[in-house]
Amino acid sequence: MGRTIDISARLTNERPTLKLSEDMVYKVNNRKSAMLILNQKMKNADINDIEEVDEILTVLLGKEAVKEINEMDPSLAGFQAIMMGAMAAVMDEDLEVVEERFRESAEDQQ
Repeated sequence: MGRTIDISARLTNERPTLKLSEDMVYKVNNRKSAMLILNQKMKNADINDIEEVDEILTVLLGKEAVKEINEMDPSLAGFQAIMMGAMAAVMDEDLEVVEERFRESAEDQQ
């Protein structure tokens, strides 16, 4: 009999959450279909266009969450933290890993 690779503990229907405050906790859409849409949007996106950034965040968090976040009117640094937190949740990585990747990418572009 062949070898069995058991990945059952890695498969879950639970979605990660992103917590912005005690009463602002959002489920993050980390499904394959959402990632395919996200990849396409990010490939063609102008990150300086707030509507396109909102569309990307909508794929991950939903329209209501984006509306509430926009009503918060976060600083640029705060908004970056939200985006990186959402990406960390999607990729099931620590926030620090995603932040480091972002810094390295920004340095490479300079």
